[in-house]
Amino acid sequence: MKNQFIVTLVILCMSFTVAMAQTKKPKTVQKPTTTVKSNVPNTTTKKTTTTTTTTTPVIVPPVVEEKKTTTTTTTTPTETKSTTASSTTTTTTTTQSSGPSKGKKISEPKLKEPNYEQVREPRSERVRTPREPNVSASGVRFGIRVEGNQFISFNQGAGLEFSPGFNAGLIVNFPISEKIAIQPEVLYSLTSSKSTKNSAGNFVKYTGGSVLAPVLLNINLGSSPTKFMINLGGYAEYALSASLEESVSGVKTTVDGDLTGADRFFYGVVGGVGVKLNNKIMIETRSFYNLKISNSNSIFTTLGIGYMF
Repeated sequence: MKNQFIVTLVILCMSFTVAMAQTKKPKTVQKPTTTVKSNVPNTTTKKTTTTTTTTTPVIVPPVVEEKKTTTTTTTTPTETKSTTASSTTTTTTTTQSSGPSKGKKISEPKLKEPNYEQVREPRSERVRTPREPNVSASGVRFGIRVEGNQFISFNQGAGLEFSPGFNAGLIVNFPISEKIAIQPEVLYSLTSSKSTKNSAGNFVKYTGGSVLAPVLLNINLGSSPTKFMINLGGYAEYALSASLEESVSGVKTTVDGDLTGADRFFYGVVGGVGVKLNNKIMIETRSFYNLKISNSNSIFTTLGIGYMF
């Protein structure tokens, strides 16, 4: 009995000791172990947050909008026991900008201002003075002229008959102002004069060819396209050919003039009046008076038409 009592007492002491030990030692809860395979090396169990700014340069015009580029890397550790490896999960957000980023400082994006329609005052129309047609940039104009001619004598008994010739050539007009211009001309002139000697029908006819070069002061009267004009100036003439035809009792003879060694040069004054239509067409009559022949009682008249380009 005594031994059984001692054994029972020892068992009670051991049970009490085990119960006291269990109350002092904290209970350990074992967490599940999770293993994630990744290409990222093992890291410590400390939390790490890294913010990286990445800029991508793009060559564009200098004035563009700039946007921020932000890369955020987040590391989330997994707590395990010392025998368990930790895993890392990385999340990256990248936003590329459409424009260049110079330097480290990234400017805030610029907002475009809205376009408002601007109300402008209507411009006053300019009144332009119409230019004369067919006038070159320098104002020089060119033209042509054709006219008939006739000698008129003031001597009594001269007996000059109607025997027309013609002039034809070029015109150059140099404007000085809106109403005044210098107008030189170069014309080929074929002249003819016929005089009757008696009632029997005998006559003498002179025919000559020459170069006629008048230089005129052209004066225009009026501002409309149709206007009157006055030409005043001088002329020079150079004889090219001459012939004499004579008829006596119905018998005609023609003799060519010999101008070898003769004075072929003549000069004089000229004046004319006419009308200019639409600043292009000119209708004019002129009179030439020879100053080289003394006591000349005849004039050389023309009536013609010209056209300015």
